[in-house]
Amino acid sequence: MVRESRFRNPEFQEKLARARRYERKTGLYFSWRSFIILGLFLTAVYFLAISKKFLVTQAAVSGTGASAEEISAVLTRMRNERFGYVIPRNHILILDEEKLLFEIQQEFPAVRSISALKKIWPDQIAVAIEERVPKYVWQSGSDFYLLDQDGVVFQAIASYAPETFSQALIIDTSAAPVTAGEGLSIKPILEFVSRAKDAWQTHINQAGLVHFSVPGGKSQDILVKTTIGFNVLFDLERDPVEQLENLKILLNREILPETHGGLSYIDLRLPHMAYYCYKDAPCAPEYATSTQPSI
Repeated sequence: MVRESRFRNPEFQEKLARARRYERKTGLYFSWRSFIILGLFLTAVYFLAISKKFLVTQAAVSGTGASAEEISAVLTRMRNERFGYVIPRNHILILDEEKLLFEIQQEFPAVRSISALKKIWPDQIAVAIEERVPKYVWQSGSDFYLLDQDGVVFQAIASYAPETFSQALIIDTSAAPVTAGEGLSIKPILEFVSRAKDAWQTHINQAGLVHFSVPGGKSQDILVKTTIGFNVLFDLERDPVEQLENLKILLNREILPETHGGLSYIDLRLPHMAYYCYKDAPCAPEYATSTQPSI
Protein backbone atom coordinates (compact mmCIF):
# COMPACT_ATOMS: atom_id res chain seq x y z
CA MET A 1 0.00 0.00 0.00
CA VAL A 2 2.84 2.34 0.84
CA ARG A 3 4.47 1.63 -2.49
CA GLU A 4 1.23 2.18 -4.40
CA SER A 5 0.62 5.49 -2.65
CA ARG A 6 4.08 6.66 -3.60
CA PHE A 7 3.46 5.89 -7.26
CA ARG A 8 0.16 7.80 -7.05
CA ASN A 9 1.92 10.81 -5.61
CA PRO A 10 1.23 13.87 -7.82
CA GLU A 11 4.90 14.81 -7.93
CA PHE A 12 5.88 11.36 -9.13
CA GLN A 13 3.12 11.34 -11.70
CA GLU A 14 4.34 14.69 -13.07
CA LYS A 15 7.89 13.37 -13.48
CA LEU A 16 6.56 10.30 -15.18
CA ALA A 17 4.55 12.42 -17.60
CA ARG A 18 7.59 14.50 -18.48
CA ALA A 19 9.57 11.35 -19.11
CA ARG A 20 6.90 10.09 -21.48
CA ARG A 21 6.93 13.35 -23.41
CA TYR A 22 10.76 13.37 -23.72
CA GLU A 23 12.12 12.62 -27.17
CA ARG A 24 15.83 12.08 -27.78
CA LYS A 25 17.13 14.54 -30.36
CA THR A 26 18.33 12.87 -33.52
CA GLY A 27 20.91 13.99 -36.10
CA LEU A 28 24.02 16.11 -35.60
CA TYR A 29 24.11 18.79 -33.00
CA PHE A 30 26.63 21.62 -33.24
CA SER A 31 27.17 24.34 -30.73
CA TRP A 32 28.35 27.75 -31.85
CA ARG A 33 31.85 26.82 -30.68
CA SER A 34 31.86 23.81 -32.96
CA PHE A 35 30.94 26.01 -35.90
CA ILE A 36 33.79 28.40 -35.08
CA ILE A 37 36.33 25.56 -34.77
CA LEU A 38 35.15 24.01 -38.03
CA GLY A 39 35.33 27.37 -39.76
CA LEU A 40 38.87 27.99 -38.55
CA PHE A 41 39.93 24.51 -39.65
CA LEU A 42 38.50 24.93 -43.13
CA THR A 43 40.08 28.37 -43.43
CA ALA A 44 43.47 26.96 -42.44
CA VAL A 45 43.15 24.13 -44.96
CA TYR A 46 42.25 26.60 -47.69
CA PHE A 47 45.17 28.95 -47.11
CA LEU A 48 47.68 26.14 -46.51
CA ALA A 49 46.75 23.70 -49.25
CA ILE A 50 44.56 25.41 -51.84
CA SER A 51 45.11 29.16 -52.00
CA LYS A 52 48.10 30.58 -53.89
CA LYS A 53 48.15 33.72 -51.77
CA PHE A 54 51.04 32.58 -49.53
CA LEU A 55 53.05 30.62 -52.11
CA VAL A 56 56.45 32.24 -52.60
CA THR A 57 57.32 32.69 -56.27
CA GLN A 58 59.36 35.91 -56.26
CA ALA A 59 62.86 36.41 -54.83
CA ALA A 60 65.17 39.37 -54.49
CA VAL A 61 68.71 37.99 -54.63
CA SER A 62 72.03 39.41 -53.49
CA GLY A 63 75.32 37.63 -54.11
CA THR A 64 76.54 35.50 -56.99
CA GLY A 65 75.92 31.97 -58.15
CA ALA A 66 72.31 32.32 -59.34
CA SER A 67 70.10 35.18 -60.50
CA ALA A 68 66.78 36.37 -59.08
CA GLU A 69 64.97 34.86 -62.07
CA GLU A 70 66.67 31.49 -61.53
CA ILE A 71 65.85 31.42 -57.81
CA SER A 72 62.24 32.42 -58.56
CA ALA A 73 62.00 29.52 -61.02
CA VAL A 74 63.25 27.14 -58.32
CA LEU A 75 60.60 28.46 -55.91
CA THR A 76 57.86 27.96 -58.48
CA ARG A 77 58.91 24.35 -59.06
CA MET A 78 58.91 23.70 -55.31
CA ARG A 79 55.13 24.09 -55.42
CA ASN A 80 54.93 20.60 -56.90
CA GLU A 81 56.43 19.11 -53.73
CA ARG A 82 54.25 18.75 -50.65
CA PHE A 83 55.00 18.80 -46.95
CA GLY A 84 52.93 16.08 -45.31
CA TYR A 85 51.32 15.45 -48.72
CA VAL A 86 49.29 18.65 -48.21
CA ILE A 87 51.25 21.92 -47.98
CA PRO A 88 53.32 23.09 -50.98
CA ARG A 89 57.03 23.36 -50.18
CA ASN A 90 57.15 26.99 -51.28
CA HIS A 91 54.50 28.08 -48.76
CA ILE A 92 55.86 31.05 -46.84
CA LEU A 93 55.07 29.45 -43.45
CA ILE A 94 57.23 26.36 -43.98
CA LEU A 95 59.90 27.65 -46.38
CA ASP A 96 63.31 27.52 -44.67
CA GLU A 97 66.98 28.01 -45.58
CA GLU A 98 67.94 24.34 -45.53
CA LYS A 99 65.25 23.16 -47.93
CA LEU A 100 65.64 26.16 -50.23
CA LEU A 101 69.43 25.70 -50.40
CA PHE A 102 69.02 22.01 -51.22
CA GLU A 103 66.66 22.80 -54.09
CA ILE A 104 68.91 25.58 -55.43
CA GLN A 105 72.02 23.38 -55.35
CA GLN A 106 70.28 20.68 -57.39
CA GLU A 107 70.33 23.08 -60.34
CA PHE A 108 73.13 25.47 -59.39
CA PRO A 109 75.97 23.54 -57.67
CA ALA A 110 78.11 26.70 -57.64
CA VAL A 111 75.93 28.09 -54.81
CA ARG A 112 77.65 27.27 -51.53
CA SER A 113 75.26 28.63 -48.90
CA ILE A 114 72.44 30.99 -47.99
CA SER A 115 73.79 33.64 -45.67
CA ALA A 116 70.46 35.40 -45.07
CA LEU A 117 66.78 34.74 -45.75
CA LYS A 118 64.01 37.27 -45.13
CA LYS A 119 60.34 36.51 -45.72
CA ILE A 120 58.28 39.33 -47.20
CA TRP A 121 54.57 38.68 -46.71
CA PRO A 122 52.63 37.30 -48.32
CA ASP A 123 54.55 35.72 -51.22
CA GLN A 124 58.12 37.02 -51.55
CA ILE A 125 61.57 36.52 -50.03
CA ALA A 126 64.88 38.34 -49.99
CA VAL A 127 67.83 35.95 -50.02
CA ALA A 128 71.60 36.41 -49.85
CA ILE A 129 73.61 33.59 -51.42
CA GLU A 130 77.32 32.77 -51.36
CA GLU A 131 79.10 31.29 -54.35
CA ARG A 132 81.69 28.54 -54.06
CA VAL A 133 85.32 29.58 -54.48
CA PRO A 134 87.19 27.31 -56.95
CA LYS A 135 90.32 26.65 -54.87
CA TYR A 136 91.50 23.28 -56.18
CA VAL A 137 91.42 21.08 -59.26
CA TRP A 138 90.80 17.40 -58.54
CA GLN A 139 91.86 14.79 -61.09
CA SER A 140 90.41 11.29 -60.98
CA GLY A 141 91.51 9.14 -63.89
CA SER A 142 91.14 11.29 -67.01
CA ASP A 143 88.48 13.54 -65.46
CA PHE A 144 89.07 16.95 -63.89
CA TYR A 145 86.83 18.83 -61.46
CA LEU A 146 86.79 22.09 -59.55
CA LEU A 147 86.68 21.81 -55.76
CA ASP A 148 85.59 24.60 -53.46
CA GLN A 149 87.00 25.56 -50.06
CA ASP A 150 84.93 22.79 -48.43
CA GLY A 151 86.11 20.02 -50.75
CA VAL A 152 82.83 19.90 -52.69
CA VAL A 153 82.98 18.86 -56.34
CA PHE A 154 80.86 21.48 -58.04
CA GLN A 155 81.95 21.65 -61.67
CA ALA A 156 83.46 19.28 -64.22
CA ILE A 157 86.27 20.68 -66.37
CA ALA A 158 85.76 19.73 -70.00
CA SER A 159 89.31 20.50 -71.10
CA TYR A 160 92.00 21.00 -68.46
CA ALA A 161 95.12 23.01 -69.24
CA PRO A 162 97.59 23.91 -66.45
CA GLU A 163 98.20 27.35 -67.89
CA THR A 164 94.48 28.13 -67.71
CA PHE A 165 93.87 27.11 -64.10
CA SER A 166 95.87 28.69 -61.29
CA GLN A 167 94.40 26.37 -58.65
CA ALA A 168 96.50 23.61 -57.11
CA LEU A 169 96.09 20.34 -59.00
CA ILE A 170 95.51 17.27 -56.81
CA ILE A 171 95.64 13.89 -58.54
CA ASP A 172 93.85 10.94 -56.98
CA THR A 173 95.97 8.04 -58.20
CA SER A 174 93.28 5.58 -57.09
CA ALA A 175 91.01 7.14 -59.76
CA ALA A 176 87.95 6.84 -57.52
CA PRO A 177 84.86 8.15 -59.37
CA VAL A 178 83.29 11.41 -58.19
CA THR A 179 80.13 13.29 -59.15
CA ALA A 180 79.15 16.95 -59.25
CA GLY A 181 77.80 18.10 -55.89
CA GLU A 182 79.68 15.43 -53.96
CA GLY A 183 81.55 16.46 -50.83
CA LEU A 184 84.91 14.70 -50.58
CA SER A 185 86.18 13.80 -47.10
CA ILE A 186 89.63 15.23 -47.74
CA LYS A 187 89.85 18.20 -45.37
CA PRO A 188 93.37 17.27 -44.08
CA ILE A 189 94.60 16.98 -47.68
CA LEU A 190 93.21 20.38 -48.66
CA GLU A 191 94.67 22.08 -45.60
CA PHE A 192 98.07 20.52 -46.29
CA VAL A 193 97.96 21.50 -49.97
CA SER A 194 97.06 25.12 -49.19
CA ARG A 195 99.87 25.53 -46.67
CA ALA A 196 102.44 23.66 -48.75
CA LYS A 197 101.64 25.63 -51.90
CA ASP A 198 102.06 28.97 -50.11
CA ALA A 199 105.20 27.92 -48.23
CA TRP A 200 106.82 26.40 -51.32
CA GLN A 201 107.13 29.83 -52.95
CA THR A 202 109.05 31.24 -49.98
CA HIS A 203 111.18 28.20 -49.12
CA ILE A 204 112.10 26.46 -52.38
CA ASN A 205 113.65 28.31 -55.32
CA GLN A 206 115.46 25.42 -57.01
CA ALA A 207 112.29 23.89 -58.48
CA GLY A 208 108.68 24.83 -58.97
CA LEU A 209 105.62 22.87 -57.93
CA VAL A 210 103.60 21.11 -60.65
CA HIS A 211 100.96 19.10 -58.80
CA PHE A 212 100.10 17.03 -55.74
CA SER A 213 99.24 13.33 -55.78
CA VAL A 214 97.44 11.18 -53.21
CA PRO A 215 96.63 7.45 -53.38
CA GLY A 216 93.04 7.99 -52.25
CA GLY A 217 91.39 10.28 -49.74
CA LYS A 218 92.41 8.25 -46.67
CA SER A 219 96.16 8.12 -47.33
CA GLN A 220 98.74 9.51 -44.92
CA ASP A 221 101.17 10.21 -47.76
CA ILE A 222 101.13 13.02 -50.28
CA LEU A 223 103.49 13.52 -53.23
CA VAL A 224 104.60 16.70 -54.96
CA LYS A 225 105.79 16.68 -58.56
CA THR A 226 108.39 19.38 -59.28
CA THR A 227 109.16 21.28 -62.47
CA ILE A 228 112.62 19.67 -62.60
CA GLY A 229 111.01 16.25 -62.63
CA PHE A 230 111.74 14.70 -59.24
CA ASN A 231 109.04 13.95 -56.68
CA VAL A 232 108.92 14.87 -53.00
CA LEU A 233 107.07 12.63 -50.57
CA PHE A 234 105.48 14.25 -47.50
CA ASP A 235 103.75 12.97 -44.39
CA LEU A 236 100.23 14.40 -44.40
CA GLU A 237 100.08 14.40 -40.59
CA ARG A 238 103.20 16.49 -40.07
CA ASP A 239 103.60 20.25 -40.50
CA PRO A 240 104.21 20.96 -44.22
CA VAL A 241 106.31 24.05 -43.44
CA GLU A 242 108.63 22.03 -41.22
CA GLN A 243 109.04 19.41 -43.94
CA LEU A 244 109.78 22.12 -46.51
CA GLU A 245 112.46 23.50 -44.21
CA ASN A 246 114.10 20.07 -44.33
CA LEU A 247 113.78 20.02 -48.13
CA LYS A 248 115.39 23.44 -48.33
CA ILE A 249 118.37 22.25 -46.29
CA LEU A 250 118.78 19.17 -48.49
CA LEU A 251 118.69 21.13 -51.74
CA ASN A 252 121.02 23.85 -50.45
CA ARG A 253 123.57 21.82 -48.53
CA GLU A 254 123.30 18.10 -49.19
CA ILE A 255 122.37 17.59 -52.83
CA LEU A 256 124.56 19.26 -55.44
CA PRO A 257 122.62 21.66 -57.69
CA GLU A 258 124.01 20.08 -60.85
CA THR A 259 122.52 16.73 -59.82
CA HIS A 260 118.98 17.97 -59.15
CA GLY A 261 117.85 16.98 -62.64
CA GLY A 262 118.91 13.38 -62.03
CA LEU A 263 116.87 12.97 -58.86
CA SER A 264 114.01 10.49 -58.81
CA TYR A 265 112.53 11.41 -55.44
CA ILE A 266 113.17 12.88 -52.01
CA ASP A 267 111.38 11.24 -49.08
CA LEU A 268 110.64 13.54 -46.13
CA ARG A 269 108.09 11.36 -44.34
CA LEU A 270 110.32 10.45 -41.40
CA PRO A 271 110.61 13.23 -38.78
CA HIS A 272 114.39 13.09 -38.25
CA MET A 273 115.68 11.55 -41.46
CA ALA A 274 115.34 12.12 -45.21
CA TYR A 275 116.07 9.85 -48.14
CA TYR A 276 116.77 10.76 -51.73
CA CYS A 277 117.30 8.61 -54.76
CA TYR A 278 118.61 9.19 -58.28
CA LYS A 279 116.93 7.82 -61.38
CA ASP A 280 119.84 5.50 -62.22
CA ALA A 281 119.92 3.92 -58.75
CA PRO A 282 118.18 0.62 -57.85
CA CYS A 283 115.96 2.51 -55.35
CA ALA A 284 114.36 4.48 -58.19
CA PRO A 285 111.15 3.30 -59.88
CA GLU A 286 112.70 4.46 -63.17
CA TYR A 287 115.52 1.95 -62.67
CA ALA A 288 113.19 -1.01 -63.22
CA THR A 289 110.39 0.52 -65.27
CA SER A 290 109.81 3.35 -67.67
CA THR A 291 106.70 4.55 -65.83
CA GLN A 292 106.71 7.59 -63.58
CA PRO A 293 107.12 6.92 -59.84
CA SER A 294 104.06 6.97 -57.64
CA ILE A 295 103.27 6.36 -54.02
